[in-house]
Amino acid sequence: MSGFRRLALIVALALTATTTSADEPPPPAPPPAAEAQPATDAPAPPPVIVVPGGVPFVGHVLRKGDRVPMTGVHVILDTDVEHEAITDDVGAFAFAAVAPGEHAVHLRGTDLTTPVDLKETLHANKKLDVTYFVAIKFRYSTTVRGAAVVRETVEQTLTTEEIKHIPGTQGDTLKAVQNLPGVARSAFGGGQLVVWGSSPQDTRTYVDGVYIPTLYHFGGLRSTVNGEMVDKLSFLPGGYGVDYGRGLGGVVEVETRKPRADGYHGFVQIDLIDGSLMLEGPITKDLSFAIAGRRSWIDVFLPLLTTNAVQISPRYYDYQAALHWRPTPRDDVDLFIFGSDDTISLDIVRPDPSLSAAFDTHTYYHRLITSWRHRFWKRSVLNVAASIGYDTPFQFKATFGQTTLDVGASTFEYTLRASARMPLSNWLRVDAGIDFEGNAWSLSADVPASGMPREGDTGFGGGGGFLSDATTLYTEQTAPFVTLVINLLNKKLTISPALRVELITASAYHGTPYEFSSTWLKPEPRLTARYQLTTWLDLKGAMGVYHQLPDPGSFMRLFGNTAVQPQTGWHYVLGFDARPTSTLDIQLEGFYKDLRELVVRGETASDPLLVNEGVGRVYGAEVIIRQQLWHGFYGWIAYTLSRSERKDHPDSDWRLFQYDQTHILTLIASYKFGRGYQIGARYRYVTGSPSTPVLGAYADLNGGFQAYVPIYGPTYSSRLPSFQQLDIRFDKVWTYNRFRFAFYLDIQNLTNASNAEGFQYSFDYKQSAPVSGLPFLPVFGFRGDF
Repeated sequence: MSGFRRLALIVALALTATTTSADEPPPPAPPPAAEAQPATDAPAPPPVIVVPGGVPFVGHVLRKGDRVPMTGVHVILDTDVEHEAITDDVGAFAFAAVAPGEHAVHLRGTDLTTPVDLKETLHANKKLDVTYFVAIKFRYSTTVRGAAVVRETVEQTLTTEEIKHIPGTQGDTLKAVQNLPGVARSAFGGGQLVVWGSSPQDTRTYVDGVYIPTLYHFGGLRSTVNGEMVDKLSFLPGGYGVDYGRGLGGVVEVETRKPRADGYHGFVQIDLIDGSLMLEGPITKDLSFAIAGRRSWIDVFLPLLTTNAVQISPRYYDYQAALHWRPTPRDDVDLFIFGSDDTISLDIVRPDPSLSAAFDTHTYYHRLITSWRHRFWKRSVLNVAASIGYDTPFQFKATFGQTTLDVGASTFEYTLRASARMPLSNWLRVDAGIDFEGNAWSLSADVPASGMPREGDTGFGGGGGFLSDATTLYTEQTAPFVTLVINLLNKKLTISPALRVELITASAYHGTPYEFSSTWLKPEPRLTARYQLTTWLDLKGAMGVYHQLPDPGSFMRLFGNTAVQPQTGWHYVLGFDARPTSTLDIQLEGFYKDLRELVVRGETASDPLLVNEGVGRVYGAEVIIRQQLWHGFYGWIAYTLSRSERKDHPDSDWRLFQYDQTHILTLIASYKFGRGYQIGARYRYVTGSPSTPVLGAYADLNGGFQAYVPIYGPTYSSRLPSFQQLDIRFDKVWTYNRFRFAFYLDIQNLTNASNAEGFQYSFDYKQSAPVSGLPFLPVFGFRGDF
């Protein structure tokens, strides 16, 4: 037994509490549709046709433009079915010996746009080696995530080709999440993910199973991971399985693809927002690489869209580097290094210097992930991934006249995730693993005594002067998890009981009188069920418990409470999946979230600044009607109806949550005309976000000068006007044999709708004016692939 297999066997046995008899091995369960089968031998050579006295005729069939090998294409000589070869997994075919002279060559395949007929001349004593470039039909297929521990109840999985041309995304694959049901719109079109009425920080993003703090650059203009490195994007808004946790919101899974090994490939893309490039290819037979990078230059032209009084200067970049090694047919080893960096400077210049303001933020993260996948016999699979990283998810400095606020949070993060899937019979499978995440947070703050603003606050909370605090917070979260996948009634009914147990520790202020150390053990039982009512209709349901640590700043002694506890959420989901046709999918879910022990401000002056007295409830329904490519058309309708409410203390009244949006409607349609032309449109309608009205103001003469202090109405008792926006996108692609060139025009807010994102007030709060969001913004760009 090889070293890899011996190590894999030891880890798999440690991860599962079940054993299998060597004398009576259980029959294997059918593999998921997308699960790659383990290769036991080297790839079989292409079929060989022998003609006495002939010469060799070999070649490859590749897709035009990007040179992807075409598998399963029939190569026929002279219409003689006995002289036929079929291309293998690298697009190769071979005839060992063909009579010299002129021959007709016919290429046939279901993926070819049209049959290909041509002629070749073979000469005596001379081998002929050719490469054929073919055009294929453009089609979409439903993606099944074969590597998932268990099928999720609510999941939207999209292929990259399906979402590259959505208007408003500028071809960025990961921005498609913003168009899915259950996702509320963030202010100014930013990149915050507000899922099923939870805070943005409650939704976690994972890349190859490793958490990253932010998915989008400034303003949500681009994702922080290059879309060309992505294989699949999965969005789990709630009710998900035990392989993920530590958040009360949803989960975004980004699965990167393996670098191509069939030659050197890449692309260059330039538009008004940024520029990006990528290169990938083989190093050896079993080792391949990919590198990519992106740099913005939006800071060059963005000042042209702002007033002299408001000057904004954003800048971002990201990078990715991947290595893929296949030491044995059953093993894959990957190294992925990537990162992102954003800085934003905003200056508000007013005639009175005391009213001027400046804001500076700097956020970044860097990750190194090593992963190993081993495929056992009987379709068992082991996945192990370890990572280290350094993040600054929040660094903020603000100056108001002579007043300066400074807050910073950075962390060194280290993680380990291991999971195994082991079929025990044709009706039972065990999925088990462990998920560890550790952080060493460096926290500092120089802000008003009330701390940074929190949800529900009506102002910055002055009074009490300024305080400074700094500490190092250590947190470790270890979670073993196990799922039983039980198939009953001839596999029409699947029930998956699961358990995840979170062991959480937090400590800070070491070596000081304020030192503390806390430990919590939080069991998280979860259950999913799916019943196939008909061949085209499935009923589904899920429920589960989730926990989340408060944000690191909540543990600061002077601005929070070192005794705060993890927050809790219960998710309940019920719905159906329908497939009335082979290209039409309909998904509908009703959901309810019960949130408890939320961290809120203390109710009275004698209370700690922060306490776990908040509760929340979120309820609603969502539907997506998705048409895959059909006669050149594809698109979807996504609609969410929801309400998100909070109660800060037991004796408080229920109120709207800051991110509540009652109606969220997204319409996406795209049509491929052929010859490389494509046009698409996106329309969005969203209920205005809650706002706290200003009823008036009073003069404050403290400090030797007159200032006005606003008088607020009930918290979030009014709303901003509703949001509406129409975006369109036009693409033209020129495809040649060995490269492809594209032009695109992506126009956001075609009608130049003036959508209010908030209000600005005069110095005495007697006059107000809306602050408009994104104006009419045309973005055109060019891209070349080879």
